[in-house]
Amino acid sequence: MQKLYAKALLRQSNKLRKSECYVMDKGYDSEKIHELIRGEIKADSIIHLRVRKRERIKGKYRRQLHLTFDKIRYNKRNIAEATFSVVKRKFGEVLRARKYFNQVKEIKIKLIVYNINKKVVEIIYIK
Repeated sequence: MQKLYAKALLRQSNKLRKSECYVMDKGYDSEKIHELIRGEIKADSIIHLRVRKRERIKGKYRRQLHLTFDKIRYNKRNIAEATFSVVKRKFGEVLRARKYFNQVKEIKIKLIVYNINKKVVEIIYIK
């Protein structure tokens, strides 16, 4: 079920903003998602391969990724994950708005306040 949403989200985000690379955790490791990102969207996919009992890796794109996995780019994903975690802890993970448009506004406001808060803390520590 999660992968169905991933495909729709990837297509939708590609329409809004083109990206050169998509980095995802191993829950999204499937040949179809790699095919979508590399074939249809024409971008790099860096998705950690799931460890399986069999040693042979199936799928053209999954085999390519196994040989050329960029661990440095994959680990940069942690920066975004940490930021989302801080925003959720500081400002709550529940959205109070009911309409989608207002939910997007609420998320943007939380991120703006997070960035302002981060700058204020930097200024205080510098002095």
